Amino acid sequence: MAAAAKALSRNLAASKVRLNCLLTELEELSIDAVDDNLLGGQLELTEALFRETDALQAEWEQDLEAGERKAAIEDWAKSRRRFLEARARAQGRLRPKQLNGPSCSEGCTGGNLRQTAAPARIGKLPELTLPQFDGEVLKFPTFWAQFEASVHADTELDDATKFAYLLSNTTGRALGAIAGIPITAANYPQAVDILQKRFGRPKIVARAHLLALWKAPECREMTRQGIQTLVDEITKQLRCLAAMGKDPHAGELPWSEALMPGLKEKFPRKLQRAWDLKVGSGPESEDNLEKFLEFAQLQADSLSPPDEFSPEASREEKGGEATRKELKNARKKGRDRVTSSAAALVTSVQRVCPFCEGDHDVTGCQRFLDAGYSARMRMSREKGVCYKCLKTGHRARECRTSRSCGVDGCRQPHHQLLHPPSTGKPSRPPGPDQAHQSLLAARSEPGGCLQTVRARAYGPDGNHVVVNCLFDTGAEVSFIRKDVAEVLGLTGSHERCRFATLGGRVGPERKWRRVEFRLGAVGGSGQAETSTPVQALAIPQVCGKIQPLPTRPAGSIPAEPERGQRPGTPLLIDVLIGIDYYYEFVTGRIRRSSSGTVAVESRLGWLVCGKTDPGRSI
Repeated sequence: MAAAAKALSRNLAASKVRLNCLLTELEELSIDAVDDNLLGGQLELTEALFRETDALQAEWEQDLEAGERKAAIEDWAKSRRRFLEARARAQGRLRPKQLNGPSCSEGCTGGNLRQTAAPARIGKLPELTLPQFDGEVLKFPTFWAQFEASVHADTELDDATKFAYLLSNTTGRALGAIAGIPITAANYPQAVDILQKRFGRPKIVARAHLLALWKAPECREMTRQGIQTLVDEITKQLRCLAAMGKDPHAGELPWSEALMPGLKEKFPRKLQRAWDLKVGSGPESEDNLEKFLEFAQLQADSLSPPDEFSPEASREEKGGEATRKELKNARKKGRDRVTSSAAALVTSVQRVCPFCEGDHDVTGCQRFLDAGYSARMRMSREKGVCYKCLKTGHRARECRTSRSCGVDGCRQPHHQLLHPPSTGKPSRPPGPDQAHQSLLAARSEPGGCLQTVRARAYGPDGNHVVVNCLFDTGAEVSFIRKDVAEVLGLTGSHERCRFATLGGRVGPERKWRRVEFRLGAVGGSGQAETSTPVQALAIPQVCGKIQPLPTRPAGSIPAEPERGQRPGTPLLIDVLIGIDYYYEFVTGRIRRSSSGTVAVESRLGWLVCGKTDPGRSI
């Protein structure tokens, strides 16, 4: 048995060497102006040797393992393709002369000219690159349509040649389905039937299109590119189903109605709400998937793309370091933006909370904040919220937020509001020195105080300065005094903003610079690496001066006034931390005194707020 296999291998190798020599001679004769009889004879010899070699190859492949057989088939496909191309060129030289009618000297009698027969099409593969089919069901209709038109329906190609082309244009699972079948004319219909039953059955293709609809990527942000990509993907799958005779929009109760709820959920909440408002006041016939996709397309068209020559567009295309907030502002192209300041508790920037669909961020959702740890985790999973930043549109592994939790020293990469309840001993509270350096209380009105703290602000070049910070959850964005930003050497792009104050008064539109810096505790390591990055608008004055309260931290040591400030003098606020960064600093630990004063722990120190007794120190 082994001797026979060895002999077969030797015969096959020798046959391939002879075939390569004949192919080289045939290619040279097809180019040179030689006698047609010589070219025809060479072609016959080459064809006969190819059939012998192909039979030996098929016999040899049957005894190979699966991996070796696949490699042998791919290697032989190259030789087979070379033979087919050489034969086609030779036939192209011979066919025109054989198919033309007799010459005029032989066929012209009595002045009657016989029309020469029109040359028939040469049995040669057209100059077309056929797609490679790897076994993906959704690609089979396109592959088979091109293969059928170019090869399968060609009556001048024999079935053995068609089989050779079929093998050379399949890979992966498709090639594995027909590999090992001897390449003969009789086996070609069997190979075609195997591929059509495994990859081309209408039910299988239809199910694959439906699965592609459910797997279409979600779009959570109102961006032109995101909405357009989702609309194109859904429309493509629906059109493919309609081309198969399974129109999802046909019938009294089309099955697109079953698809509508799931596909609608893939679009941004704002778009869904706009659609609900539109169809709520219109006829019921307008509420269908086809009309919804048309509406989504109009929404995508209405979103202006960034100017292709703008720096923002260049950074977006090159994957630069521009933040999403900067790109969003660039795309607005000068549209009005109303932003609240330290005294502004009203905002007009539209945000949609994924939990209650309210006009606020997740960190401002009372429903989410009132829920326990288990309920928050469940709500986050159901709404697809990122565990790191509590925003939609991406998953935790795709989130650009690199900071850790920080609650009670937790180094896990989840958000502070998703920190599990503590089961061990509470972490040691800050010592007297730390409290002494960071505690700062300020009176907002008789009987109450605001959340203020002393911190260290770092610039890009490592320079730093101690600043007074005010935490204000009523402010939509954060602010820094312009002169402090200049001292730190902060730069950034300008934004057109208007500030809305308490009572709904809106100030004039002006351009403010958005800068980035870092805030750290005064008593910390003194290094910018341990601080928290903040983006804020640089304005001349953050808010009015705030009257401080007498402060006495642990050990009855009064807090040291900043920069030689005399006790009792008003505090000048340098930095205001709005709701956009509030929960980046607070750890979740809260202490309440019997008098009603509340201390909230932050990465910068304890924030003292709430009711106070004017006659007592904090």
